[in-house]
Amino acid sequence: MKIHSGLLLCAIVFLFAVTGCNNNNNNKEANTAAADSINKEVTLSPETQSLLYKFPTPFEVTAMLEKAKAGYIFDITNPPANVTKYAVEKSKALNLGIYSADLSYSATYNRTDETNKFLACTNKLADELGIAGVYDQSLLEKIKKFSNKKDSLISIINKVFGTTNEFLSKNNRNQIAVLIATGGFAEGLYLATTLGEISKDNAKIMNVVAGQKENYQKLLTILEAYNNDKNIKPVTDELAKLKPIWESYDLTSGKKIPQQKVSEISDLAESVRLSFIK
Repeated sequence: MKIHSGLLLCAIVFLFAVTGCNNNNNNKEANTAAADSINKEVTLSPETQSLLYKFPTPFEVTAMLEKAKAGYIFDITNPPANVTKYAVEKSKALNLGIYSADLSYSATYNRTDETNKFLACTNKLADELGIAGVYDQSLLEKIKKFSNKKDSLISIINKVFGTTNEFLSKNNRNQIAVLIATGGFAEGLYLATTLGEISKDNAKIMNVVAGQKENYQKLLTILEAYNNDKNIKPVTDELAKLKPIWESYDLTSGKKIPQQKVSEISDLAESVRLSFIK
């Protein structure tokens, strides 16, 4: 179920977020402001760089949830109204990832109205981070044309991952990419554990959670490169709190997990996610 195309979850965000490749003064100012606020970038090893840009998109989790017959519940996503409260670069990047996971969730379930709401959120955050304007008008027209056709939409998204990778790499935006990846992972895990908690038969859904162990370990490896970064280290510390999900619970049995344990897992995932959206 993995979608191994270039840039993690943020490719989805950028794809939907842009409003055309218009090099107007507003975009230039946004790009400049974002660049000025970025800390000195860490030089990633080739191995870490590869992990970052091959990190699975949120479609991995949402597609698994759909296959496991989990439902769609708009109320468990990050409320679109929250988008206005993210003022600093770190929170904008984290929630760009979070909203991209919510966007994937809505798109996977063909929820057009909800998808449009998350498109507006990702548009705002991407623009404020100075990463709008990557895609041209022809791409936007394709998005509009296939907005109600999930398979076609996913295909379009996959084709632009390479473009996004190149943009972030050339513009030294690895720090932003890491934060977006973290936000998207946290939201995808939160959605899965929350749906598992309310499901009558949680075996398949919790198996989705179990399957995220490898991605979790990859993300921690990526974050290790930023241990001396004062902005990212607290994010790493929060993410580390999720370890008991895979270390303290037997999620690989394929059997229904006792409700109390599922609630504990869900609470843990929610607490980390809340630290990112507050």
